[in-house]
Amino acid sequence: MSRTAKCADNTPMNLPKRFSAGLIEKIGQTDFDSYEQELALPAPVSIRIHPQKGAELFNEEEIIPWCSYGRYLKKRPAFVWDPLYHAGAYYAQDASSMFFAKAIDFSNDLKILDLCAAPGGKSSLLLSYMSENSLLVSNELVGKRAAILYENLVKWGGANNVITNNRVKDFEGYKGYFDVVMIDAPCSGEGMFRKDREAVEQWSEGLVNQCSMVQKEILTNAVELIKTGGLLIYSTCTYESKENEENISWLYNNYGQKLEPAELAVNPEWGIETVEIDTGSKQKQPGYYCYPHKLKGEGQFVAVMRITQNPTYKNNGRGLGKSVRALNKTELEAISGYSEKKDDYAYLMRDGDLVFAVPEALAHDICDFIDRFNIKKAGTLVGKLIRNSLIPDHELVMSGMASGKMQRVTLNLEQALDYMQRKNIDVPENIPNGWFILTYSGIDIGLAKNLGSRINNHYPAEWRIRKEPSAAWEAENY
Repeated sequence: MSRTAKCADNTPMNLPKRFSAGLIEKIGQTDFDSYEQELALPAPVSIRIHPQKGAELFNEEEIIPWCSYGRYLKKRPAFVWDPLYHAGAYYAQDASSMFFAKAIDFSNDLKILDLCAAPGGKSSLLLSYMSENSLLVSNELVGKRAAILYENLVKWGGANNVITNNRVKDFEGYKGYFDVVMIDAPCSGEGMFRKDREAVEQWSEGLVNQCSMVQKEILTNAVELIKTGGLLIYSTCTYESKENEENISWLYNNYGQKLEPAELAVNPEWGIETVEIDTGSKQKQPGYYCYPHKLKGEGQFVAVMRITQNPTYKNNGRGLGKSVRALNKTELEAISGYSEKKDDYAYLMRDGDLVFAVPEALAHDICDFIDRFNIKKAGTLVGKLIRNSLIPDHELVMSGMASGKMQRVTLNLEQALDYMQRKNIDVPENIPNGWFILTYSGIDIGLAKNLGSRINNHYPAEWRIRKEPSAAWEAENY
């Protein structure tokens, strides 16, 4: 260790000597000095609003120039104590990691694979822009990370989303299927040094080499999944050429006959740096770097390639597959009071008693994934149907598909946080027995059930807020 900067909490940050030397070689001593100085400053606070749930939020804040839903906040809120955050009205996300979406034309229905999707920032951004009949498959191999991905995407909502917990190789049967494959590759994490002390401590040349090999394996499996004319988007949160430019050059050396460069429209005022990547031919592949000393965000690299030739995906029919069946008339009547009826949606049953809703146009595709993959989420889970009686699910409420006919009870901030801590809550005495929805600031936040003798709190136990607010926070906000 040689160079010393400071973390945002004003404690020393020892940048690895070889990392520093490599970055100086890449950007020059003057830029590196500016970079070091920036690491000593607090990280910018940025969020992204939900197009429907959060449309009225943060309207006075600065818009992130490359993302219409992104906002820079003047100070960091106590996210854990905001029920709207837990209800998916907005998502805390670094501004740099929103840039990749500039590559995609969302005017058509698309099939997109987010191959390394946890914790869900890029997937929820994609869902914000995608049409209702577009399909997003969000995959995460690591079980614990897949659970975090599930929580974040359920809170965001979306019946056109599937979450899979699989290896990249498991997608081999989908060659030529996707319009876009997004790879936010596991990397050495240099771009997160300011926010993540552990990333600094874990950095090593061995980690860089290991990440580079894993990234090549992911790229190898991803290339053929994209239909001709589709996009391969590759991003990391590192500055390492071995994980970025060299991987793209390697990709062209091995698959150059399938690829051509795709450019992103970048306003020079944004501070995003464009580099040229050698492809082994006359065509130059652009790569894009976000550096924290040049813009309000953390470190990020993005490169986009267009697929020029690939196999055509062969559709295997229009059935619902072996794991799913359509609901009968009695079952449809049983759920009618809970979910908004949409004529262009299919209500289906899987695993014997789980009712889920998907856009009719995507029913076959989503059912095909259910048959082939380890599924964490498919469409919107309406609930569990037992003896023609529905136990509604939290997914239904978060999706915005819960029926307007369901009873709703408005909570204040203190009550909403009590609910999300799984505490007892007081509701009006005239609430009928049965299921009802709790709201805060006009947004549905979850379910409860009046049993007559008591109220059952049905906020997901594994997502409950485990901390208690400080007395100072309570005095300021209650």
